[in-house]
Amino acid sequence: MTAEAWPAQLAHALVAAGVEVAAWVPDKRLDPIVTALAGAGLPVRTLTREEECVGYAAGYRAAGGMPLVLMQCSGLGNALNAIGSLVIPYGLGFPLIVSMRGTLGERNPAQIPMGRATVAMLALLGIQSFSLHSPHEIPALVRGAMNLADGARQVAPIILEPGLDP
Repeated sequence: MTAEAWPAQLAHALVAAGVEVAAWVPDKRLDPIVTALAGAGLPVRTLTREEECVGYAAGYRAAGGMPLVLMQCSGLGNALNAIGSLVIPYGLGFPLIVSMRGTLGERNPAQIPMGRATVAMLALLGIQSFSLHSPHEIPALVRGAMNLADGARQVAPIILEPGLDP
């Protein structure tokens, strides 16, 4: 498995597991995943704020579908109210792909506070997150996230750790 192949592998695993539509705020690291999702025929909605993505996904989930939201960790702060006041209380679980910034190797100081707080903020809402460090973990993480989202109706974040990138 080459470093370039993991975004496509992740996208195909998500589609095979039952994701029907995706919403995202454009991000350079997420772009190859979204390109692979679109290439697999999945409808992808490009929105302007992360809480819009969560609201869109909540509505899609409430209608019986399985959405996916992709966001950079710095946008999680924008989405917390929608997650905490809509998604969690109404059991509208879905997988969430979070591109980490502000951690190991970060050069932009503006990204560090949210990067350090991402996992803790999710945990404070009772949301367990799952770190993806290696492409070999993709099948198990996607299966687990989809089971949590579909069966237990929980938000299931998969955190894209910095070591995934070449």
